[in-house]
Amino acid sequence: MGVDKDNRVIRVYAGHNELGPVYEELQAVQLDDGSCELLASPGLALNLAKGDLVCIDDVSRPAVVLKRGGNFCIQIYADAIPDTEVARLERDVANESGGSLDGINNGNLALTVPSINGLASINKFFDEFKRRTGIEWYYSNVYKNFEDPTDETLLNWWREN
Repeated sequence: MGVDKDNRVIRVYAGHNELGPVYEELQAVQLDDGSCELLASPGLALNLAKGDLVCIDDVSRPAVVLKRGGNFCIQIYADAIPDTEVARLERDVANESGGSLDGINNGNLALTVPSINGLASINKFFDEFKRRTGIEWYYSNVYKNFEDPTDETLLNWWREN
């Protein structure tokens, strides 16, 4: 992964498994104060999206979001997704919402969608993807207690943007 002088790869904590901590590498721009601006939404780490300003205080804990970048991170996990559907999703998310497909790892996708599109529009778009493919999708940066999958308390940061 190439990184120019202004960009770097940062490792963010994404959880743990039976072998220990799991990290994800993300492209970011390092700022003068030591914080980083994410250049892509993660495919594994939660509570982060492209454009967020973050700092990593403790490598054994999730990155701290200093300021939201105004984007939702949509994560899709599947055993496989047909190439035609990936291409269609990439094209349509860019054309219809100004978003981007930021990462592909086998059947797993990470997408960025600007919050200005509104939840109803985003839900409709991705629900149509689910209707066509049978594959579920998830907002990964909307829950207050993102480390507790049973707690669906929303952050509501998008209402402030």
